[in-house]
Amino acid sequence: MDNVALRRAGAQIARVQLSFAALSADNPVKRLPRSPRRPRPAAFWTAFEDRALYYDAFRAENGRDVLLVGPTPLNLRAGLEAARYSALPSGAALGAELFLSRSTMLTRLADVPDDASAVRVEAFGEIFDLAIQPNFSASLSGARILFTINKNNRLEWVADWANWHASLHGTDTVILFDNGSTEYTIDKLEATLAAVEGLKTVIVIDVPHKFGPIDTSVLVTKFYPRFLQISMTNLALRRFGMRAEGLLDCDIDELAWAGGQSVYERAELSALGVVRMRGRWIESARAPDAPARHHAFRHRLADFRHRLSPSKWVLDPRREWVRSLEVHPYLHRIHGAPPAARKHDDKTVFFHFRGINTNWKEERTGDGKRVGRMRTDDRLAAAFAAFARQTNGN
Repeated sequence: MDNVALRRAGAQIARVQLSFAALSADNPVKRLPRSPRRPRPAAFWTAFEDRALYYDAFRAENGRDVLLVGPTPLNLRAGLEAARYSALPSGAALGAELFLSRSTMLTRLADVPDDASAVRVEAFGEIFDLAIQPNFSASLSGARILFTINKNNRLEWVADWANWHASLHGTDTVILFDNGSTEYTIDKLEATLAAVEGLKTVIVIDVPHKFGPIDTSVLVTKFYPRFLQISMTNLALRRFGMRAEGLLDCDIDELAWAGGQSVYERAELSALGVVRMRGRWIESARAPDAPARHHAFRHRLADFRHRLSPSKWVLDPRREWVRSLEVHPYLHRIHGAPPAARKHDDKTVFFHFRGINTNWKEERTGDGKRVGRMRTDDRLAAAFAAFARQTNGN
């Protein structure tokens, strides 16, 4: 890969930098939430990202443009539309086009000179110089990419998650956005992933910014302030995945299954190049002496509630419709995709493990009791059996 430091430890480990810009602490201008006058607890304001403008700036896959990715601007939109954009060191003026959705925004700076090393944004009385980072899509052409955002998930969980998708689906590239883990270093994450058989490329990116709260003061889409998570999903596509064979969105507590077929293959063979997967909640009940790892959890609730997990997706990003910057991948569906992309694939599912959790959002792990009210999940049992055969070489 160009312009990055690589070292060999099983897989190649790519060291990737981001270009971050935020309003200064003494600037009276700041981002406000939707319906800003509604009352909110102090914890909301502490967690809300009111200063970040851009998480990254990088060459677009076409080589001509530069893309900036950041939070949706909300009340800052007019200021960013009126901003002055220029290439450095030449100072050549650049035209900007903004592509917004409820949680993230892409800004396209068109026809940026080849010799430009940075872009300058003059807005809100400040000057922001952002180094232009390289695009990795060509280097990752044909890759099967798995990505997520992580904070303090146990290293053995991370390894199990990557091993599952490498063994059963042919994942060869993992992109992990680390949101300020304190239990281990980036080096530890890299080494853990690089040791997974089948992985060719490991990219762990430090994103120590505000994750964002839930906004219960609005009636719909209360998760919209999760700007970082959604922006990193768009970054995974636009900076790394535009020429990949497939891009799979699964968290550490989620394992995909397609009845023995690769989910990447199912996406490639689908009409639109996207497969939407239903989730199945797997409860935290396990044997008393079993370690808290994915394979220890095999039960679901006997009623309909195991089907209430939100959906996930896998995408073939080489399709023509994906090139539109109006297309924004979110966690549970792809905004801007053709309407048919919302349809679920009944042969594809992901298992959502309550027991693989640090309880950062809510209490999920429980005490492991109530097995009598549950039943073994047959699809998960079949998936575990297939994984065992694959890893044992049978």
